[in-house]
Amino acid sequence: IVLALWGATLANLTCLQQTDLKSLIAYSSISHMGLVVATIIIQTPWGLSGAMALMIAHGFTSSALFCLANTTYERTHTRILALTRGFHNTLPLP
Repeated sequence: IVLALWGATLANLTCLQQTDLKSLIAYSSISHMGLVVATIIIQTPWGLSGAMALMIAHGFTSSALFCLANTTYERTHTRILALTRGFHNTLPLP
């Protein structure tokens, strides 16, 4: 359990340092899977149902985030977060 939580924590800390939008989403996925592994290792009904709920929610949200990252890239031609600052004011989504 400790190793899974340590991996999730390290992935979170690495995620905070990312400037590329797709890398940020990928590291958050690694962190989520660390939490899923930790809850599966516990082997309780609450842990297993929580892990299943987190995996399903992660599947939907991660797909949507990658779709939004692609939309942002198509509009700005960059994936660097600092260069897309104020983007919602100049080109709002329809």
